[in-house]
Amino acid sequence: MATIKEVAQLAGVSIGTVSNVLNGKTNNLDLIERVESAMKELDYRPDANARSLKMEKSSLIGLILPNSTNPEYSSLIFHVETMLNERGYSVLLLFTHNNRLLERKAIDKCLEQRVDGIILLTVIPRKKDLVDGQVETPIIVVSPREDAILKGDAIFLDYSKAFEQTMNYFNRHAKKNTAMILDGSFLYNEKIIEIYNKYHAGKGLLKITDYSKERGFKAAYELLFQNPQIDAIVAGTYLIAQGVEKAIKLLKRKGIHIAVLKDKNWIEDEENFPVQIRLSQKKVAHHAVMRALHAIENPRTHEPMAERIFAEIRETLPVTAELKKAPLPVRIRLAMYDSPTSFSLKMLSEVYVQKTGIHIEFDLLKYDELEDIVYQLHSDQSNRYDGIMMDITWIDELVKNKVLMPLTNSAINFNEFIDGLEQQCGYYDGEYHAVPIMSGTQLLFYQKDLFENEQLKRQFSRIYGKELSVPETWADFNIIAEFFTRSFNPKSPIPYGVSKVTGENIYTTICYLNRLWSYGSDVFDDDGNVIIHNSNALAALKNFVNIYKQNTDRPVHSWDEVVEVFKEGKTAMAILYDSYAMDLNDYTKSKVAGNLGVGQIPGGTPVLGGWSIGINQYSTKKEAMEDFLTWVCSDQLVIPLVLLGGSTLKKSYYESSELEDTYPWKDSVLESYRKSRKRILPNIKIANKGQNYLYSHVISRQITKALEQQIDEEEALLTIQNELSQLINLNTKKS
Repeated sequence: MATIKEVAQLAGVSIGTVSNVLNGKTNNLDLIERVESAMKELDYRPDANARSLKMEKSSLIGLILPNSTNPEYSSLIFHVETMLNERGYSVLLLFTHNNRLLERKAIDKCLEQRVDGIILLTVIPRKKDLVDGQVETPIIVVSPREDAILKGDAIFLDYSKAFEQTMNYFNRHAKKNTAMILDGSFLYNEKIIEIYNKYHAGKGLLKITDYSKERGFKAAYELLFQNPQIDAIVAGTYLIAQGVEKAIKLLKRKGIHIAVLKDKNWIEDEENFPVQIRLSQKKVAHHAVMRALHAIENPRTHEPMAERIFAEIRETLPVTAELKKAPLPVRIRLAMYDSPTSFSLKMLSEVYVQKTGIHIEFDLLKYDELEDIVYQLHSDQSNRYDGIMMDITWIDELVKNKVLMPLTNSAINFNEFIDGLEQQCGYYDGEYHAVPIMSGTQLLFYQKDLFENEQLKRQFSRIYGKELSVPETWADFNIIAEFFTRSFNPKSPIPYGVSKVTGENIYTTICYLNRLWSYGSDVFDDDGNVIIHNSNALAALKNFVNIYKQNTDRPVHSWDEVVEVFKEGKTAMAILYDSYAMDLNDYTKSKVAGNLGVGQIPGGTPVLGGWSIGINQYSTKKEAMEDFLTWVCSDQLVIPLVLLGGSTLKKSYYESSELEDTYPWKDSVLESYRKSRKRILPNIKIANKGQNYLYSHVISRQITKALEQQIDEEEALLTIQNELSQLINLNTKKS
């Protein structure tokens, strides 16, 4: 490996100068250029150990786990490492195999490596402290055993309430002889044993084993062989549960329900495990990392505390639960927006068809095509479509025109949707008229490694005099996009800073509204008066025009095209609706998968989007359509719909830990929704057009001209002001 001395010699500078460049202590561009060129030529990497000795900080955290085979621990490792990497720390990973001696050696190994802190997951009971003598290194103990936690920072994993709920579940389903096969972490757990004995005392159906499939098989086979009456089993880990399944299969036992302790994974749960006892490993990682970092970075004020994380149970329903064969053959037809969610629903409808015999026809249409068809249904009073998908901005007008059938008395539970969103996506004049089907809130996606690269951070600081970080304002967004655009910065590792939509369409207008609202202005006031021609709107448009200098050369006219460009890894950032992002973290389709950062959009003013489905008032098959919508809104459809590339507005999805590794932006969605705003639409009728025409065409037409520098920003806003005012005046007189 090259040394700092060799770098200094090649660059023709002193070792101190190289050190100053590495630590950002010089702004001499000539020296910086020479040092960085020498580092690149020699493939020099700073010695982390040497730097930590000098800085008295290693930026290394020890993570000690009982074993490497439990699937739960792989999820914990992923989240701990991700969180620490984002904060500039690395992980030293060690395993104890539930052995007290190996656990002590692992702690000593961490201390020898001068780690800044230790996160220890242990199931070993103890009567004395973890280490002898005084140790300044913070140790965060995570354990399901309270006797493993003596003093200091601790996180106790509490399964007692979830076990009680599981026993109640089996009672409700007439399971009178429940066996329990737990791993050693529950050995002598008095609360769990007490709960079990409350229901099954004296039956001898409890076994403690290790965490392997083989031990799970042995324990289950012995219990089932000796106790043929067993009708349910609680398995302490997923590996144990796999062994239990094998024993049940070999003994050809039928009707035995299995409850399993596992974080998530819908794929194997529907038929195999009707009940899960879940404890989010992401939540465990978050609590452990936050405690460790607070202890490390605030040694004088940090106060050791014990926290408790509770497990929960989740019942897994089959996708076809409660579906029945229709008494008569029926065919229903839906007009749908051509989107990932619509296509996913189309694929899933095959299950519905097979179970009910109701045939479903989907017409997937472009935005303008669908808008024209929906409004044509009203003018023609047509029953051509039984169900219609609509942008949330169309709903009020469609209800006023009596196109949508009320759904208030249907079997759909609107309280199961994200609070407040069901009001925006189908509620009007005291009644529900549509169900939310496709989520629509905006997020900022970016390539994480670009924002974490130390050389790029130094370079950005020299050019702009500030730290490179995820942008919170549109001004910052623009300069970061400029920094990562190679035509402006030849040293950029990627060609473009951002990919943005252009053209006469709703997408372009939405991109402008993000800035317009952030700059304190709007298109209309609350009374529907046009107010867009003002200084704030002008500043917002100039910011928007400026970003196009950092845009890709390829024309981009929709969110789908933004996704495709970003997946190629050629842009640093992209602003997208979450419902279009499903492929971004798919390693087979995306070059940014695994390197995906997610944040709130700059300015904090996302445009509320989303789509709903309603029933055509003129349909002759309303009952069949209502049954289909009830199934579409069921909890059991949420996970398969999202896995197939769709999206949802069901609270149950966002409140669970399901798919949070597959879709890492999931946690950011609810925060974005809380900030989202809905477009104001004037109360007018436009011949053969919906009110949204003002946004999708009138505004975007002039914005596009400004982006393409056919007109200046002032003229664009003045033209929009005049055209909107004329349209409103004309159509107000007509109506």
